[in-house]
Amino acid sequence: MKQVFANQKCELHNELCLDEKQAHHLFDVLRTKENEIVRVVCEDEVYLAHPTKKPYLFIFGKEEVEPRLVDVTLCVALIKSDRFEWMLQKACELGVRRIVPFVSRYSIIQLDDKKALKKMERWNSILLSACKQCNRNDKVELFPITTIEELAPYKSLCNVVAYEKENGTTHHLANYLQKNPSSVTACIGPEGGFTPDEIELLNDLGYASCSLGNDILRSETAACYILSSIEYQTHCENLEVE
Repeated sequence: MKQVFANQKCELHNELCLDEKQAHHLFDVLRTKENEIVRVVCEDEVYLAHPTKKPYLFIFGKEEVEPRLVDVTLCVALIKSDRFEWMLQKACELGVRRIVPFVSRYSIIQLDDKKALKKMERWNSILLSACKQCNRNDKVELFPITTIEELAPYKSLCNVVAYEKENGTTHHLANYLQKNPSSVTACIGPEGGFTPDEIELLNDLGYASCSLGNDILRSETAACYILSSIEYQTHCENLEVE
């Protein structure tokens, strides 16, 4: 089902005027017909609508949605552009709530303020498209690029940093997820990994070093691994309760 995000309040049995970009995509690019149903996400609510005359939708119904059981934040070091953009898309599809890009010692990509602003615009566009594609009921929040020293404000109930030198048995990610935290923040390093000093810094900030297994994963793979693990653990817990 096609989906749009409303920038204004939605009301049942009323018309909604889409912004120019979304209207063009829905009516001209996707060629949406009047008999089709379109999901309209408005803040924390989801409505159902029929296209009328461009750029309007007529809202005729409402859809019940379930909140996410785990609030996940990914703090990810800047990596090569194509891989970072792929990671953004997949992280969105796998349920991440917010993404915090940061610069670390081995980050290959270095951006000045002007380039960073353009990147943020592109990344937000990628995330919005991914949200529509996978029918999310919320948007992914993308924070401005920061430094590794400034990651303390993004902590959750469970805070981990993926570190390839950590013991894979006693400090595996699974050990931290067994307590079924309602919120998780995970830090992921760049292609060259974290330096020992950076790991010490993150540990001091409250991020526990964890292993993702015996294999060395790419940064974007690590993001998918962590998000998939959280999703799996969450559903296993719910099955046990039932």
